[in-house]
Amino acid sequence: MTFQQRLILLVTGLVLLAVVAVTTAMAWTTRVALTDRIEAEARLAAGLLARGAAQARDIPQEVDALLSERLLSEATLTAHLVAMAEAAKLAPRAINDRLKQIAEAGGPDEMWITDNRGRAYLHNLPGPDPVFGQDAKAGPRHGAYAGLLNRSPASLASEPALENGKLMKFAGVAGVDKPRIVQVGADVRRLGEIVRKSGTDGLIDGLLATRAVEAAWLLDRDGRVLARGAVMADGAGNPLSDADTAAAKAVVPGGDVTFRVSNGSLLALAPVRYAGPATAIAAAGPAAGVPAVAMVRVPYAEPGAMLSRQLKIGGLVGIFVLALGVYASLRFARDQMAPVERLSEAVKAVEAGRFNPFTLNEAADRDDEFGRLSRVFRRMAMEASAREETLDAQLVMRGAELETKSEKLAAAEQLIEEEQRAARDVQSNLLPRQLPVGRDSQFYGTLVPGHAVSGDFYDVIELDERHSLLVAAGVSGGGVPAAFLMLMVRGAIRETARAGVGPAAILANANERLCGESPFDGFATAFVAVYDRLAGTLVHAAAGHRGACRVTADGGVEFLSAAGGPPLGVRRGAPYTEATVVLNQDETLFLCTDGVLRSVDGQREPFGEERLAAALAHSRGMSVRDRTEMVLRAVQAHAGTDGVIAGDLVCLVMRRLLPVTEAAEAV
Repeated sequence: MTFQQRLILLVTGLVLLAVVAVTTAMAWTTRVALTDRIEAEARLAAGLLARGAAQARDIPQEVDALLSERLLSEATLTAHLVAMAEAAKLAPRAINDRLKQIAEAGGPDEMWITDNRGRAYLHNLPGPDPVFGQDAKAGPRHGAYAGLLNRSPASLASEPALENGKLMKFAGVAGVDKPRIVQVGADVRRLGEIVRKSGTDGLIDGLLATRAVEAAWLLDRDGRVLARGAVMADGAGNPLSDADTAAAKAVVPGGDVTFRVSNGSLLALAPVRYAGPATAIAAAGPAAGVPAVAMVRVPYAEPGAMLSRQLKIGGLVGIFVLALGVYASLRFARDQMAPVERLSEAVKAVEAGRFNPFTLNEAADRDDEFGRLSRVFRRMAMEASAREETLDAQLVMRGAELETKSEKLAAAEQLIEEEQRAARDVQSNLLPRQLPVGRDSQFYGTLVPGHAVSGDFYDVIELDERHSLLVAAGVSGGGVPAAFLMLMVRGAIRETARAGVGPAAILANANERLCGESPFDGFATAFVAVYDRLAGTLVHAAAGHRGACRVTADGGVEFLSAAGGPPLGVRRGAPYTEATVVLNQDETLFLCTDGVLRSVDGQREPFGEERLAAALAHSRGMSVRDRTEMVLRAVQAHAGTDGVIAGDLVCLVMRRLLPVTEAAEAV
């Protein structure tokens, strides 16, 4: 493909890509904006319907509660009024006349006052005197209020009930002057009218009147439709599908509004939140007939239609712009390719060694960028021919210099190798040649040196016949400085190690010595533990050291690096803490240095504590040697051929063989 063809393809491709990108972005932005608006309207409608349904349940209850309070107040006033009238020696007929006047003036519709035997001898309505408590079938208020005679309870309000064609609500209190029942009642037909006016059907009709909602439903927790309404157009009134009903059942009480697309429409589902006791009922699963979910259906075809329309317009514009871009690219390429062809011929002539500077005269006479490029190229070609001979001479001189530097580099590599060999000899000679042997515990330690010696080591010191000191330490850096730091750390630990001195004191002494006497700017990490071979106790402390863990008999792994302090040689006077664990029979203490944990694979993923714990868990029941070799194989397998072993691999393993109780008896 020629440069001209690539230029035309590039220009037209960029123009087409720009048109497609702008059109797609505008169409998608428009669709997202419309979708957000529709979802916001659906959320608002569903929320309004849910709040309205909750209020449709709560308002009658609140009105009934207020009416009960009012009737109890009127009953109390009536009790005091009767007591005062009888104290004034008024006749029962006069009291009844006064009660009728109170009822006609806006007081309670019914008032019944009994004697101490429950006979209602005072009342504002004509008729016989009923007896409260004798015949529960005589009226809903008779049997329920008999307990007021002995003030158990002292007051009572009943639910509204139909009586003689009226919706009546009664409330009663005990007498204030003597045992009696004082009951008042009111016609609560207004409560029924409030229920009808604030009902769910009115709410749904109000939503549908806005024309922003196609259909609306109220469902209980079992998915039964309690109320519904729809705009009968384009199938908006279709019933809910099984999937829609299942989605309604899945709505979390007290949660947020959820959405789902069904049959080209958007469904918004909002949980109905009730105030007071209704909230607890809804959370536990409301009974049948109680609205639990409000659902509205809104049109959802507009975003898709808008997206399609925008894409069509963008496609037409793209075709027009593409044709215009191709025409402009052809004209531009034809005008600009002449000097490019001359330069191409000049490049071939330079490669062949037969360049003639006069072939670029026509191109060099131009005033644009190609003219400047032709002049620069002609000058560079002439200079290149002149420098070619100079470069040949310099090449011979550079070869001689390179040979001399190679000899110096070989000598430096030999010196570095000798330093590494000396540091490795120091490191291997300082490791313990023989570990303790006994029937109570099993010890094993190993060192796999890295390419560059890092100064890691382990040590086991017999403090007395019962106690042993276990050490695993790693030193920063490599070579001779690392070996020197290892000598200082090992010497400081052995200098302090004796019976009765804890790991924290040993680390503190080693830290002070390393901070004050080390000529190198380095540090060391260490794990020190005092092991009681008879009691099985292990008192340990770590100086910034990881990789110390306790392995239980069933393969559980517990890391022991929490107690201790900072690495050695970092901060003078740093405090160190220690902790104690007990090793039971067949439990193992595993110590390693950072080389095990920091070895990485080809993706630079370190071996880490999780893989170490997995390898130790898989080695359950093995001897200390086999367990160590299994961990080392796991590290080498993790690194593979593309990974890196991070320095020395040091492991010290101790396994307890006798149970703690047996060891204690041996003492």
